Amino acid sequence: MAARKKKLDYEAAVAELESLVERLEQGDVSLEESLKLYEKGVLLSRDCQQQLTEAEQKVQMLVEQSGQANLVDFETNNNES
Repeated sequence: MAARKKKLDYEAAVAELESLVERLEQGDVSLEESLKLYEKGVLLSRDCQQQLTEAEQKVQMLVEQSGQANLVDFETNNNES
């Protein structure tokens, strides 16, 4: 595979990933093109996950530096549908 382009910011990567998913869901691309899109999607997904992990680490460091080391997990409301 050719060298990867400059890493996108999180929002741009998510937008591009959503676009790739839409194209794949349409089902009008060849198998070869589908595989290329899937591979690109996997790379974008990894980049997004890495950026989220880095952001989480930064937040944790800031909280610890401020003396509020008692972190709790964020609870989501699973009743939303």
